[in-house]
Parts: sequence; structure tokens; C-alpha cells
Amino acid sequence: MIVCEVGINHLGSKKYSDEYFKTLMDTDCDAITYQIREKDFYERDEYRGFDFSFDYYSSLIQKLKGEKKFGIALANKNMIAECESIGVDFYKVLSWHLKDYDYITDLLDKTSKHIYVSTGTSSLLDLDKFYQRFGNINRISFIHTQLTFQPEDTNLKSIQTITEKYKIPVGYGNHCKNLNTIYSALSFNPSDIWFYVKGSHMENHPDEIHSVPLNEVGDFVDNLKEVNLAIGDGLKKNTNTMGY
Repeated sequence: MIVCEVGINHLGSKKYSDEYFKTLMDTDCDAITYQIREKDFYERDEYRGFDFSFDYYSSLIQKLKGEKKFGIALANKNMIAECESIGVDFYKVLSWHLKDYDYITDLLDKTSKHIYVSTGTSSLLDLDKFYQRFGNINRISFIHTQLTFQPEDTNLKSIQTITEKYKIPVGYGNHCKNLNTIYSALSFNPSDIWFYVKGSHMENHPDEIHSVPLNEVGDFVDNLKEVNLAIGDGLKKNTNTMGY
């Protein structure tokens, strides 16, 4: 699954958000996500007015008509019921909530949807403890990411390490400023690819440095799918006996 994350890069503007949505609907991405943060997050001066109503999110879901999935990266732990009421397809747990077992238990109890857990701020010890608690639940996946934006910290090999150790699907969520690492991640067979998108009419998006420009997303998704095909199955074949 290729997931395009609007997050809060809409800057609280429905008009800007609609532009994101219309553009992404015309691409071959599989899913679109928005982010709902904690109540006090929206009380900060720089993020005041960034929240949307559930009526608005519901209108976006209706526009999808089942052609793509709609996910919420949910940081407000009190809004599970509201998300369920509008038909959210899946949830993303932000990395600092990986150790909030009560919240994850609530998600599991109050929804039957798939839950993707970001591991951005976690160690293998944290993942060990998480696995002991939730490892037998087949609707949980991990997202490997890092939050420094630097290529040297991206550690794509962790996708393979985590997959082999826990036998849980592991996707790649990009926070690296070099967008080419997203293509490189495909070599480690992630279950999903997640990347943020940003529009061109504004600057200083909350997820600015590691986002794919909106006007390039269509080609970017097409390239991801083609590169993934190029990786193949690892079995050497004779495809042209004449050598040309």
C-alpha cells in the first residue's frame, strides 16, 4: 500500500486541503491520511485553527467512493468513536504513543480496523515489550521511520531486522530529507510505503523538509510502482538467449 500523508500540511485551510485531495485522487496512490492531534496542540499559536470538523473528514471519505482508503493518524485518544462514526479505514499510532498500551488497547477494543504503529522514537527493547503485549494480533503493523531527517540516521536495514525478529508486517515511513531513500526502501520489502506531501502555494509546512511536492506525487507514485517491479523475486532467469 502506498500511503500519501497530508498530515497537517493543509495548514488549516479547507481550500488548500481540497487541492491536496483532488490531486491525490488523480494519482495511483492507495490511501490518503490526515492527522488529528491532541486538543492542546491546536491551542498553540502556530497551530491554532489547524483542526477540521468530522463533517469535513466525512465529506472527503464520501468523495473517495471506495477508490482509495482513508486513514487517520490519531493523537487525540478521545476521538476514536468520532473516527469510527465517519468510516475511517485504518489508524496510524504516532511514535510517541507506542508505549501507551492503554490507548492501543482502546483502539483494538473500539474498532476492528487495521492499526499501523510508528516506531520512530523506539528501541528494540521497546519493540520487544510491545510484541509481548500485542504480538499475537494480526491487524497490527509497524512503520519503520526516523525523525532526524538525515540520511545517515534512516537505517533502512531496520525494516528487514524488525520484520524477521517479530514476524509483523513492517512499512517504511519517510522522514528523510533525501526523498530517494523511499525508492531504496523498496529493496527491503516493506509492507507499505508512507510519505508526506506538500502543496506549492505555501511554505513552512509542519512536515516540510521530507515531503514530496504535490505536483510531483503522481509521477513519484508511478516510479515507486515501477521500481518495485524491477526488484523482482530474486530468482535468476534467462530472459534473452540471443544477448540483445
